[in-house]
Amino acid sequence: MVSVLVLETVFSSGSALAAPAPWKQAETATRGNLAAMLERVQREAAPPQYRTSRSADELFTVLKKTGRFVQLGLTDAEGKILVEAVYRKLNLPLVKAAQTPALEVQPQTAVLPFNSNYRVGQEFENLSAVLLRWPFDYPDQRDEWGEMINAMAIANVTARVWVDSNTGKLQATRYLRANGYPTSHIQWVIENTDSIWIRDYGPQYLYDRASDGWGVADFHYYTGRPADDDTPIFIAESAGVPRVDRQDQDVVFTEGGNINVDGLGFVTYSTRTYTKNPGVPRAIIDERITSALQATRKLVVQDPSLDSTGHVDMFLKILNTNTVFVAEYDPGEVDYQVLEDAAAGFRTALNGAGQPWTVIRLPQPDVYYTFFILPVVRTYTNSLIVNNVVIVPVYGIDSDETALALYAANFPGKTIYPVNAERIIESGGSWHCVTMEFPNPQNPD
Repeated sequence: MVSVLVLETVFSSGSALAAPAPWKQAETATRGNLAAMLERVQREAAPPQYRTSRSADELFTVLKKTGRFVQLGLTDAEGKILVEAVYRKLNLPLVKAAQTPALEVQPQTAVLPFNSNYRVGQEFENLSAVLLRWPFDYPDQRDEWGEMINAMAIANVTARVWVDSNTGKLQATRYLRANGYPTSHIQWVIENTDSIWIRDYGPQYLYDRASDGWGVADFHYYTGRPADDDTPIFIAESAGVPRVDRQDQDVVFTEGGNINVDGLGFVTYSTRTYTKNPGVPRAIIDERITSALQATRKLVVQDPSLDSTGHVDMFLKILNTNTVFVAEYDPGEVDYQVLEDAAAGFRTALNGAGQPWTVIRLPQPDVYYTFFILPVVRTYTNSLIVNNVVIVPVYGIDSDETALALYAANFPGKTIYPVNAERIIESGGSWHCVTMEFPNPQNPD
C-alpha cells in the first residue's frame, strides 16, 4: 500500500504560500528605485551557504538576457550595480576566477581501483546508510534535519552524521532528543567540513562486479572549500578502500548533484560541467567522467539558465534503471524549453543496458527572486530514495499535491515523506543536495 506521510512539522509557522511575498512586495515598492533596493539588500540577512557556480558578471549576463532588469524598472547599468551589491553581501566572486593550472590537459595516468569492471551505486538500490552533515551553521534547519533522520530510522538505514567536534556531537544529540527525534541509528563522524552540501563534495560509491569490494570516485569540488573537498579522501582512507582520483589526476571540477546514474553504465550531467572546466576540451571532460564511473553511455543536457547550480538533480531524477522524472515548467517560464529538450533527450537515449527510458514529467513551480536578482528554483526532483521511504521537498503550494501524487504512483509500496524545503531552497538546494546515499556493498549482481 502506498502512503504519503503527513507531518505536523513539515511546515514552519505561517503559510509557505506567503514565502515569496516579502520580496514581491519589495519589488513593487522599490520598482525603478535602485537606492531603495540597495538599502533593502543591506538590511536583509544573507541566505546561509548560498550555492552558485556563477560570478556576478555571469549572473548579470543571464538576467539581462532574460529581461529581469526590465521587470525591476532598472537600466542595465543599474542592474549591474545591484548584482554586484548582492554578491558582496553574500561574499561571492564578482568575476570568474582564472583557470587553475590543475585544469590543463594532462595525460591519462589515473589508476582505477579494481582489476575487473566496476559500477556506480544508485540510491534506488538497497541502502545501508545515508550521509548528512549537521547544520550547526544553519540552525533554523535543525528540525528539517531531524525529520530526515527520522525518515532514515523508518527506512532502517544508518544516519551517518558529520560534525566538527565532540561538542558538536553532544549539542546535536541533545537537540534531537529534546525534540523527539530518534538517535539510536545515528553514527557520528567527527571531521571538519565547510558546508552542508555533502551531495556535492561527498564520494561517488563504486562496486566491484567480481566481488563485494567497494571504493569511491573523487571529483574536484570548490577550491575555496578544502575541508569539503577532502571528504572522499577521508572516507576512502578511513575504510581502507581504493579511490579513483579526479581531484589531482585527470582533474574534473564538478559536484555530485550534477551526476545522475542508472547503476548499469549510464550517466547524465549538464553542460554547466564544461563551463566549470575552462580550457579543457569537452571530449576530455567526458572521458574523465565516464572512465571514472565506468560509464558506457552518457547524456549531457543543457542546464537551466536561472538555476544557480546547473545540477541535473534540480530538474531530473532517475527512479530506477529505465524510468526518469524530468521537471516541466509552464510555457511562460524562462527555462521551459530547456526542460522540454531534456525530456526529449531522454526519449531518444538508452540506459546502460541498452533499453529505452520511460520519461515522466513532474511539475516545476514558477521561479521567484530574493534580493531582487537571486533566482529561487523550487524543485521536486531533488528528493532522496531511502529503501522503503522517499523524502520529497515541498513548499506549501498547490503543486505539492500533484508532485506527491506522482511520487506515490511511481513508488508503489513506499512511504512518501514530505519535508518542508521553503527555507533551504533559497540557498540553492534541497534534500538531495544535503544527503549522500551509501548502497549496501553486497554486490546485487
